[in-house]
Amino acid sequence: MKNKITAKPPRADTFDSDEFRHWADDMRARLIPKMRGSASVLMIAPKMEEKFDIEFALQIGASILLEKPLILLVDRKRNIPPKLRAIADRIIETDLNNVTMHQEEIQQQIRQAMADFGKQ
Repeated sequence: MKNKITAKPPRADTFDSDEFRHWADDMRARLIPKMRGSASVLMIAPKMEEKFDIEFALQIGASILLEKPLILLVDRKRNIPPKLRAIADRIIETDLNNVTMHQEEIQQQIRQAMADFGKQ
């Protein structure tokens, strides 16, 4: 008996789904106005080796297109891609496993970045 090879059904266009349109509309309505209204963008960089973070990528792209200073909070042990380093206006490196945003070390660096680039 021969193995019958069956063709997989054509993959639907992900960008033409209700779920994607809902997410994109939410980003346009909620995230982009906040970014437009801020003097700079402060983000915590995810682990680049794990599942690709689409929302992080969107925020990076939006900060570039909106010409906002980009401040990244990253774990000292993480590998930050060279191009991401190149576009960041400030990188604050710390141990993200044992840090809270209230720690003086982090607060001082964030305050300095905000003073340098404007309050968020």
